[in-house]
Amino acid sequence: MKRIFSVIILSMLLGACSKSVDQRADEYVDVSFTLCGAKVKAFSQGDDGKIRVVCDNESYFLVKNEETLAYMHELNGAYCHGKGFRTFNERSSYYTFTCMDDKNFNIPK
Repeated sequence: MKRIFSVIILSMLLGACSKSVDQRADEYVDVSFTLCGAKVKAFSQGDDGKIRVVCDNESYFLVKNEETLAYMHELNGAYCHGKGFRTFNERSSYYTFTCMDDKNFNIPK
């Protein structure tokens, strides 16, 4: 029984990792493009696992994962009225961001 369970878990893990780096990068760029409202100048994921996006209009994002990018859409609508972010940083217990209209926020996680 344990072997069957192990095989099922292993196949689920391999399936979750099946997206290529390029496919994941495309998803992040698509999401970040809507949040900065400009072309994406640079996209990278560092050794620390954090995702860094620099937009053509010099706005930038620093986030830990794709779920944070999705949550950024909610924050953009609620706090920035859909105008996008000038900066966005994910800290251990809160998000720090500046909207395009220069309003600053620190939102607890």
